[in-house]
Order: sequence, then structure tokens, then C-alpha cells
Amino acid sequence: MADPEEAAVLEVSSECKSTLLKKEDSKDTDIMSNYSTSLEGSVVASPSIESFSTLPDQEMSEFGLDTRDLQVKVDNPQKHLDTLETYITFRITTRTSRAEFDETEYVVRRRYNDFIWLRQKLVEAFPTHLIPPLPGKHTLIAQLDRYSKEFIVARMALLHRFLNRVANHPVLSCNQSMKVFLTAKPSEFLIHRKSRQGFLGRMSTSFHNLAAVYMMRQRTQEFEQVREYVTSLGEKLNSVDRISQRIHKERQDYLSELNQMHPIFTLWSASEPELSPVLLAMAAAIEHNTQAQQHVLVTFTPNIVQRAVQLAQPLKEYLLYIEAVKEALTRRDSVQIEYELTVEELKKKRAEKDLLLAEEQTSGSGGFSLGGASLWKSAGEVRDDKLQKLAQAIPHLVKQVEEHQDKVECANENLRADLDRWQYEKKDELKKLFVSLANQQIKYYEQCLAAWEEVLPDMKVVDTTSSYSPSNKLQLQVPS
Repeated sequence: MADPEEAAVLEVSSECKSTLLKKEDSKDTDIMSNYSTSLEGSVVASPSIESFSTLPDQEMSEFGLDTRDLQVKVDNPQKHLDTLETYITFRITTRTSRAEFDETEYVVRRRYNDFIWLRQKLVEAFPTHLIPPLPGKHTLIAQLDRYSKEFIVARMALLHRFLNRVANHPVLSCNQSMKVFLTAKPSEFLIHRKSRQGFLGRMSTSFHNLAAVYMMRQRTQEFEQVREYVTSLGEKLNSVDRISQRIHKERQDYLSELNQMHPIFTLWSASEPELSPVLLAMAAAIEHNTQAQQHVLVTFTPNIVQRAVQLAQPLKEYLLYIEAVKEALTRRDSVQIEYELTVEELKKKRAEKDLLLAEEQTSGSGGFSLGGASLWKSAGEVRDDKLQKLAQAIPHLVKQVEEHQDKVECANENLRADLDRWQYEKKDELKKLFVSLANQQIKYYEQCLAAWEEVLPDMKVVDTTSSYSPSNKLQLQVPS
């Protein structure tokens, strides 16, 4: 039977169900905030999940001492059993001093699909900004059950990081959908979730699709260099990810061999009394090496959530971030494409007007009559109608060109600022990641070295105290 402490979420007992129903009947807002979810009527899991549901002590203290005007924390996952599905929700605690919030602290529950809704709303509202990525839906961690403790803790850590990146953004954090996500009660939030995509969202989607088939006339060198950079970075991180997976596999094989070697030395010591001290010391050193190797391979620990996966998972997250950068570049391109299409339409209208004016000058006012009606007069009326329509359309197009040009400039500034912020965060986070990895490897080899150094005194004692009688020595017969 599995250890309850190792289970992600235990099944719900009838006592837990009745307790929840009583709390629902009490309609206590503070209590319900801890149990609420985007789908009401589900049953939450056992509180035993608290053993791994909070963030590390360091982040807890940082959350308490944080002086930002908007602080968010994602923790306390709970398993919900609904009639149609089973899903996990996370508690989101928000502390704020902003004037647009009615209270200073909120506690709500959101599931992964709610995070997807929030990101889509941010993309619709700010198509030219870099929207942080979300962890993958089911392929976040290979070969892990999505209800396992490891998967849930890793997803919780990455959702916490996503929400803090949005909260730290000077523009995204002020979005109304973000406020609703952090503060709305279940019934209110469900109404927002069911609301259809707005006109601007549909327009941004259509232009995003247009960018995939239309080639821009003028490529912006600055953003083309960014595109090349993130593509190159993605290839390098993919290579590092593949190598790290091979190293991880080799370490697992090595750990398996160490586990087989330890009992061999222990049994050997029982049959060799004279060598027993050194053999037992060797067995102890192997055991210490095994423990150190296990510590390196342990990628999930309840008390170190921010280190969800030592190397592979942060790399995968940055690969997702690279895709988010590419998406932002594509959305910026769609704004420029919209501008270029409007410019081309304006050029066509002006060329058509110039052509009609040239025809008017060359045709003159004369013509010949047929049946008392002037053929040139009829053609002139058609031309005049076209000129009149062009006179109305051209100023409108000129205004649209100016508006789209302003949008392009704003899009460039927005994306440029977000890319600068991302570059700074990327350098800082990757530096911390690789420094942490280096320190971990140093600690591992120091532990291995210390374990083997403890064996040396026992080996020296055996070497200095051992004596052999002449009868045990190999006698060489030298021919005379």
C-alpha cells in the first residue's frame, strides 16, 4: 500500500464530504474562499496534501516581507471529484495595496484551465506584449501521472512563476481579467469564463492568421535579429536538454550498479575476517556514494518546490518561453502587415484617381452624338461618380494609415520593453539555475570524495599490520 505522505491527493472520505457541505451551508466567505473552485459542487480531497502543498520557507518569508503593491502566491493543491471529471485546483493568495481593489487580501481557487483563460485574455488585450508561457497541459513532465505528487508540485511551481511574472508586469497586472482572476468568487468567475471572445480578440486572431500567409514588404531588422537569436537559443537549450536526459539515464544505471555492489562487499566481509574492516569500510563508502547519487537524481522534494526539476524542467520552461517570444513577434508582424495592406490600398486608390483625372483631361468635353445622346457625357458621368467615391475613400484611408502607423510604433515599443525585461530575467534565472546545478555537482563529488577518504585509514592499517609467514610466501626455485 502506498505511503499516504507520498500520495499526491488521497481519496475523499465521507466525513470530509459532510464537512464541506456544512461549510457551504454556512456561506462563510472566508471559509469558502479556501474551498471554492471555478466549478461549484465538487468535493475536495483530504487535507493530508498540506504535507507538500506550500511553497518553500524562503518564498514564504519573501511573501511576508514583500513590499510590492501586488503580491500573489500559488500553493495548496486539492483534488476535486466531480460527476464528469477529476481535476486539481490551486489556492491563490493575493495581497495588494492598489486602489482599484476593494480589499487588501483575497484567497480563491483556480484550476489549470482557468490559467489558460487568463492568458488568452491577456493575449487578446495586449497582442503586442510578451505574455509569459504556461506549463504544458499534460506533457509537462514526461512519464509522470498528472495526479502524482511530482507532477502537481512541478505544475504548482510553474503556475506560481507565471502568475508572478504577470503580477510584476507594469501593464499586464493592471488588466481587468487579471483582477477578476485574483478576486472573483466561483459563480462570478464562471460568468466571466463563459463570456464569448470580444470583437478585438477575434480581430487579433484573424490578423494573427493573416501573418502566417502574408509576407511583409519591409522586415524590421531589430526584430528579425531577435527571432534569429531565440531560434538559436532554442536549438542550444534543446541540445542541453537531450544531453541532460542522457546523463540522467547514465546516473540511473550507475545508481543501480551501486545498489548491487553494496551487498557484495557486505557478504564478502563475512567470509574474510582479516579483510572485514576494510571491506565494511568499502561497503559504507559505496552506501554514502549511493545516497549522494540518489540526492542528485531526486528531482522533486516537498520542501524545495522552486527546484521542481533540477535541470530538465527549467530548460523545458524556457523552451516554452521562446515559443511565447516567437508568438509575440508574430503578433507584432500582424500589426505591421495591417499597416502595409492599408498603405497598399491607399496607393491603389490614388493611382486609380490619377488615372481617371488623366482620362478626363485627354477626353475633353467633346464627343459625337448618336440619337441625340452624347456617348462621352455618359462615360463622364461614370468617371465623376468614381472620382467622388475616391474623394471620400482616400481621406479615410489616409487616417487609417496614420492610425496603423501609430499602432506599429506602439507595438515596437511594447515588445522592445518586454524583450529587454525578458533578457534581464532570462540571464538572472539561467545564471541561478546553472550555479545551483554546479553547486549541487560540487557537493555530490565532495560527498563521494569524503566517503572514499574514510576508507584509506582502514586500508593503511591492514597494509601495515599484515604479516606473512615464510610458509605462505611463494617459493621460487632458482636452477643451479
